[in-house]
Amino acid sequence: MAEKPFHAQTSVITCDMQGIVQEYAADAGDLFGWSPAEVVGKLSVATFHLPENVPTLVPRLLKEAVENGKFEEEVTLRRKDGDVFRARLTVRPVYRDGKQVGFMGMTHPLEPPRRP
Repeated sequence: MAEKPFHAQTSVITCDMQGIVQEYAADAGDLFGWSPAEVVGKLSVATFHLPENVPTLVPRLLKEAVENGKFEEEVTLRRKDGDVFRARLTVRPVYRDGKQVGFMGMTHPLEPPRRP
């Protein structure tokens, strides 16, 4: 099977306040390897992070997104198949009727996925 060419496009994922994926764009499926049916309403956005980074990075990025309106940093993320890649992650809070209801993350890969 031929390897897919690397395309550095930005994917978008939204989650609720508990971190459960609510919207998972088709480009996110291409980037992370899970289908929308596997993710929406089922997986936490922590799934896309390296497990060792979840206890420190995730609380920090959520706090910064709420306090500053945006978190943006280069991070290492992982795909369903275990491959990892560097990406610029931008996270913003999502509000509805003046109340925060979740977060939106935009991932722009900086390199093709590789085996850890």
